[in-house]
Amino acid sequence: MNLALLFAHGGRRRKAAGDRTTVRGRQAGQSLVEFAISSIVLLLLVMGLLDLSRAFYFSVNLQGAAREGARHGAWFNTAARTNNFLDDADVMSAVNAGLNGAGITANFIPSGNCLTPTDSNVFNNRPYSSAAFPISTQQVNAYICYTAPGAAYQSGTRPAAPTDNTWRLGDINVSLLMNFGLITPLIQGIFGNGINIAYNEHFTIQGKP
Repeated sequence: MNLALLFAHGGRRRKAAGDRTTVRGRQAGQSLVEFAISSIVLLLLVMGLLDLSRAFYFSVNLQGAAREGARHGAWFNTAARTNNFLDDADVMSAVNAGLNGAGITANFIPSGNCLTPTDSNVFNNRPYSSAAFPISTQQVNAYICYTAPGAAYQSGTRPAAPTDNTWRLGDINVSLLMNFGLITPLIQGIFGNGINIAYNEHFTIQGKP
C-alpha cells in the first residue's frame, strides 16, 4: 500500500472519530437543555400539588370540625330532657377539638343575625361576603346560627344552653370560614397570599315531645 494512501486513510478515520465525538457532545448538550426546561415545568407542578394537597387537608378538617360542632350542639340529653350543649361555648369546644389535629383554632364571631350569603341562596349557605373571612392567613372564623322551632326567630349567638326541650326540631348551623395561606411563590403570584375556604354543617336539634 502506498504510504500517502495509508496516511490519508488514517486521517479519514481520525476525522470520522472526531465527528462522532462532536455529535455526541451536541446530543449531550441538547439533553441537558431539555432536562433543564422540563425540570422547571415539573418543579411548578410539584409546587402546585403541594399547595393543593395542603388545601385539601385543611378542607377535610374544616368539614369534620363544623359537623362535630353542629352535632354536639343538637344532642339531646334524654334523662335531663334538655339540650345541654346548645350554646356558644360548648359548640366551639367541639369545633376546636375537631381542628386540633390541623394545628388551628377557630375564632367565634357572635352576632345578632345569622350569616347570610351574597346571593339569593338560603341563609348560612355559600357564597359568603369576603368581609366574613379572616384578614390574616391560616385563621378561621366560626359562625353559629340557632334557629328556633318553626323558624320563629334566629340568632348568631346563644350564651347559655336551654334548661328545657323547647328548642326541639329547631336548627343549628355551624359555618367555618378560613383564609388558607399559600406557601409556594408561583401559586401566590397567581392567587395572592391566601384563598378562602368555607364549610357549613346543619343539624336538626334533637328532642322528644
